[in-house]
Amino acid sequence: MRSASCGAHPELAKPSSPMNEVLAQVEFEESPLPLGVMRRLDEVTVKRDGCVWRIHKNDADPFPSNPHAHNLESGLKLDLSTGALYLGARPAGKSIARKHLDFIRTQATAKGITLPPLAA
Repeated sequence: MRSASCGAHPELAKPSSPMNEVLAQVEFEESPLPLGVMRRLDEVTVKRDGCVWRIHKNDADPFPSNPHAHNLESGLKLDLSTGALYLGARPAGKSIARKHLDFIRTQATAKGITLPPLAA
């Protein structure tokens, strides 16, 4: 079952463009890539319960936090210091639960991403 934080909200849906439309995403339980093959070092992907967040180490846009996470399904951006959600620069009026923010932060830190401090 899909997490509530992952589904696209109709009012927040980003218009799709043929240039950036994802046709399919295939996930493996174990990577099919051979050990030792070169991999990208400029982004981290965090997956949980069917929800996929991508964090770019050198994102050109530092808003809403630097770095921040992109939800691949909904187009939402996640402030990694507060858990607040945004569509572009517009607040979505919602935040993810602290336990989910903590999970994303833990996974990102374990993969070498330096994160902004948590907001009080």
